[in-house]
Amino acid sequence: MKTCKVCTEEFEPTSTTQQVCSMACAITFTRQKAEKKRKKETRVMRREFNEKDRSYQLKLTQQSFNAYIRERDKGLPCISCGSTVNKLTAGHYKTVGAHPELRFEETNVHGQCWWNCNRNRSGNIHEFRKGLGVKIGLGAVLWLEGEHEPTNYTLADIIEIKLKYRRKLKELQNG
Repeated sequence: MKTCKVCTEEFEPTSTTQQVCSMACAITFTRQKAEKKRKKETRVMRREFNEKDRSYQLKLTQQSFNAYIRERDKGLPCISCGSTVNKLTAGHYKTVGAHPELRFEETNVHGQCWWNCNRNRSGNIHEFRKGLGVKIGLGAVLWLEGEHEPTNYTLADIIEIKLKYRRKLKELQNG
């Protein structure tokens, strides 16, 4: 006696390789195998596509960079309001949308309370600037506010930056 792979009924197989009890279960079993194969091929194709997709890699790089900033500023108060009770996020002084050339500039990004300053107060920029002046100095703040060369990251640049910040994050976490 064997158990059918589809309906889990007990049956007497007519050959040693028989896995299902009836023709209806055989059709269902064949469809299930084909669907499983299609999904696996789709996952492989998606992974291969994502490895070459610039915007996807940029998203992963931003996540790695932000994780590094959160770890670097862990235990420090919010740069804008000084609160220590809220969850910190990586707050950009000059936004990524308006200043993409400062996206991965560490002096531009600091721990900021996620809900109060970053979400509800749109970054709380005036207080952020004051906190930056204390933390990195007025000269660095003025440099951030100045003109910068536009950056056009290639896929290789993006992957290199991602790996750099993953390494830096591991170093911080391991002491």
